[in-house]
Amino acid sequence: MKSCPECTATYPDDYAICPKDGAPLHETALWQIGTVVKGKYRILARLGEGGMAYVYKAHHELLDELRALKVIKPELARDAEFMSRFKNEAIMARKLNHPNAVRVDDLDIAEDGLPFIAMELVVGDTLKTLVQRAGPLPVSLVVDVASHVCDALDSAHKLGLIHRDIKPENIVLIGQREGPPIAKILDFGISRLREETSGMKGLTQTGMVIGTPEYMSPEQALGKRGDDIDGRSDLYSLGIVMYRMLTGELPFKAETTVEMILQHLRTPPIAPHLSKPELAIPVAVSAIVMKALEKDREKRFANGAEMAAALKKARGSITLHSRKIDWEALSSASASFGTEVPLLGTSASSSAVAGQPTPIPAPPPAPLIEKTIYRSSARIGPPPREFPTRLVWGLVLLVVLLGGAFAGWKYYQSWSVATQSAGTPPPQPVTSTQSSTPGGEKKPEPSKVTPTSTAVGVNHQTGHKSLNYDEQAKVIELDSLASIAYKQGGCEKALPMFQQVLEIDPGDPRAYAAVQKCYAKARNGISIVPATPQDNSTHP
Repeated sequence: MKSCPECTATYPDDYAICPKDGAPLHETALWQIGTVVKGKYRILARLGEGGMAYVYKAHHELLDELRALKVIKPELARDAEFMSRFKNEAIMARKLNHPNAVRVDDLDIAEDGLPFIAMELVVGDTLKTLVQRAGPLPVSLVVDVASHVCDALDSAHKLGLIHRDIKPENIVLIGQREGPPIAKILDFGISRLREETSGMKGLTQTGMVIGTPEYMSPEQALGKRGDDIDGRSDLYSLGIVMYRMLTGELPFKAETTVEMILQHLRTPPIAPHLSKPELAIPVAVSAIVMKALEKDREKRFANGAEMAAALKKARGSITLHSRKIDWEALSSASASFGTEVPLLGTSASSSAVAGQPTPIPAPPPAPLIEKTIYRSSARIGPPPREFPTRLVWGLVLLVVLLGGAFAGWKYYQSWSVATQSAGTPPPQPVTSTQSSTPGGEKKPEPSKVTPTSTAVGVNHQTGHKSLNYDEQAKVIELDSLASIAYKQGGCEKALPMFQQVLEIDPGDPRAYAAVQKCYAKARNGISIVPATPQDNSTHP
């Protein structure tokens, strides 16, 4: 394959000049970072390498989305029979549209002639990583994950797709903000292609097993292949995965592959609840695992839907163990899968892998390792955060208290002003006395006059009467009339009106002041009639 250094497009080996910009093309043994494949997939990183393909992380330039590209190796791409099988398996996998299986989006041939499939890029931790970090998992999480896998397997089996390699490495958990994580199965259709390819290349002999020894079914251990393997083989493998999730261990232990195969064929496993009694594994869940691990496939669950129904029944009829995972410890541990090879001189956060790539054998140079932190970009969702009820109620209480304090302060101001007005000493009654004029002639004083307000029965030291709207209007009217009357006839004419005001509102400050002034004039022998026409006072 050749690539253009200017536009980063890729072309077959027989091209020498880029048709777009005329730049000389350069040889590339592998797809390089930054190159654009088929005009839409920009290569971002190399995620891994398997026996048949390389896996790349790519950006879909047209859709602005991330994809995982699984590119068939050149030696296989030149085989017409393999290419035909690869195409058929990819088409079948494309038909599997299930939320718990990795979605296949595209099948195409790159400019260099290498076929590839574009898949959903799954970001999360594999089940293997989680078990290695946390050990035995909560029963509720085990049941939920197994139910997701059963649903996906049932849909695949109905399409004639048998996975053949169900194991923790091929199950990715995607964290959710609320609720348990979602499980997705990787590599549907690839295992059968790998099996057929091994036979085609003459790498296997009759009876040779293909698969992962720890998780293969007895049928696979006997060397059966092709149509001799059905969906119940996947359910057996899922039973072993559940066993490991529940106990943290495999049901069979062996030092060699041959010993492991013999145990799958002959050794009955110990029930999970008996193997680890300290974990309090419910018997109902343990029974589901044991049925899935039957040596005779006729005694297992008939299909994924039947096993999913049993899991759902167990989920609703028992009280599951409440053990929790130390999420903080998991977040601080580095991921052990999906190794991403970044560009030299840059640091990268790891991402999870779509498809099951095996780690690249050759490690990066020492200086690169120092600058690179391999981490999963998504963790299994921690328990959802509780709504901060106490904080909300505390804020509400604070607002109420502040509002009450403000209202009290405003009321105190009004009360203080009212109290000061009402606290004006009431006018003293004037008694009838004899006063002497300068000529020695005695002048009779006005007879005893008592303000009408004293008859109202209001304590002027504590406050005045609260007025309604009509009373307030009457007081304003009388005050105005009294001011006019004072201009025309002095205190004698205005005093009765001020007394009417005091009858309505004994604490009216203006009326008190006017009455006191008038009485003071009377006591001092001053005429209570305006002295001169030039007196322009509007009130006493």
